[in-house]
Amino acid sequence: MIDPYEARAKREAATRQERTDQPATEVVRRDVMMPVMSSINSRIRSYEQKLEEWKEVERKAALLALPQEKLNRIDECRSHLQHILLEYNSLQKQLQQETQVEAAQLLAGNSLLQLNQQDIDYLESGCGKFLVELKTLSQPAAAAPADPQIKAAFENGDYDQVINLYAQTGSLPGQVAAAETTFQYGQALLKNHQEAEARKVLGELLARMRLQKGQDELLLQLLQTGADLNFALESHDEARKQYEELVRLSIEKGAHKEEWAGLQLAALQPGGAAPSEMKEYATLLRNYLAYSPKRDGYNVAEQADKFMLAYPASRLVSNVNLINKTTREQADAKLNQGIKRIEAQAGERKAGDPPVAGGQVPSGTPHQGDVSTAGGSQAVVTPQSPVGNEKSLQDDYDKGMAHIQAKEYDKAIERFNRLSRTPYEAKARSQIEEASKLGAQDMRQKAAELFVRASNNRDSEEKRKLLLSSRDLLQSILVKYPQSGLTDKVQRNLTRIEAELKAVDAVGTGSKPAASGGAYVPPKTAAPPATTL
Repeated sequence: MIDPYEARAKREAATRQERTDQPATEVVRRDVMMPVMSSINSRIRSYEQKLEEWKEVERKAALLALPQEKLNRIDECRSHLQHILLEYNSLQKQLQQETQVEAAQLLAGNSLLQLNQQDIDYLESGCGKFLVELKTLSQPAAAAPADPQIKAAFENGDYDQVINLYAQTGSLPGQVAAAETTFQYGQALLKNHQEAEARKVLGELLARMRLQKGQDELLLQLLQTGADLNFALESHDEARKQYEELVRLSIEKGAHKEEWAGLQLAALQPGGAAPSEMKEYATLLRNYLAYSPKRDGYNVAEQADKFMLAYPASRLVSNVNLINKTTREQADAKLNQGIKRIEAQAGERKAGDPPVAGGQVPSGTPHQGDVSTAGGSQAVVTPQSPVGNEKSLQDDYDKGMAHIQAKEYDKAIERFNRLSRTPYEAKARSQIEEASKLGAQDMRQKAAELFVRASNNRDSEEKRKLLLSSRDLLQSILVKYPQSGLTDKVQRNLTRIEAELKAVDAVGTGSKPAASGGAYVPPKTAAPPATTL
């Protein structure tokens, strides 16, 4: 605080010393602004102190175990106070720069009326009482240690168990669940297609992690999961904001913008993709976020393949390829684990002796009809035990899966057919359909490549040979893979090829019989024939 009379005396002395032409009355009149400036300075100091209090409360909010509603209320009150402080600082700067006393008085009068109303609004908003309430709370809640049971269930892919354990585990008073445990719970909800609940849980955890230091890795994971989830739920504006933040933080840590977050952000730019593509991609992305190799196998990868066939020129191709690659690698890894387990079990069977009936353990491997003696009496060995039969069936099933992985679809179908009329029949039937679909897609792709080569070839004879080869592959699909589900598409492809063959024959010097596999086929003179075999 400055004594206005002392300040006036100093200014008058300085004025006389500098011999200015400014009359003494002007200096005197400026003194009328001193109470206004003092009031403004006082309000600025008071609001700066309150703003620091709000910032301190906000820093501790992550450890107070507050609900999201109160966290939003803290942000609202702090923003309101910060706005008022900015207005007072702006008014102070304008008054200091104003050279005319009358203009300064007019500016102060109008602006202070508005600022006083904002002061009243802040007092009536209840933010002051809320701040006092937050200050009187007990010590900040400490984070509980990570739950080992939830962690083990999550790593084993038992997401239902994760959700049940989290619901049963209540935090102690003054404690909040560990960030790692809450993240696993949110991921488990996502894996079970509970997207709305997962977004709420992960969103609250993200708000906590933003205010904590040393949690950069988890913060990046939460940002990516939250952005992907918003994209999948078609909340594009929120997803775009999170991807922008994720790209910025990733680049600061040495990552490249061309990675996943950059690709997703590019897809959300205006004109990135058609609405139909975006909707189908959102469905694919939801299934990708919920993907479990143990449960879903190659389903998401197949969905990605279908997207590529439907939209080969889409700007989302890079994103879909990454989804395809990631899910296939995880499915392959899961399949390899099963193969290794079977190999280990086979090794154990060779090392040990199988049990037989009658309590005897012979040195060799028993067969049906073999006998063993005990105390002079004979005991007939029973056939293979149910346990051994179960292992044999599992062995056949895993070998079939290995053939699928190696893209040996015919061998896979043959192996799965051995499981008919067994407890594995239902599982084998689904894999037969899977192998048929993959084999048909593979052959159809090769047929498409031959068709494209034929379309680009100017030599009529060579073009005819390529079309015939493409037709042979498509006809083979109808014979080898009747369960592929692609019969209608193959029929349409065959109709197109027949039309192309007719066009080639029409421009040739003469009608040439169409040969397929060395067999003579009479030339077609009527409409395109039926392509069913």
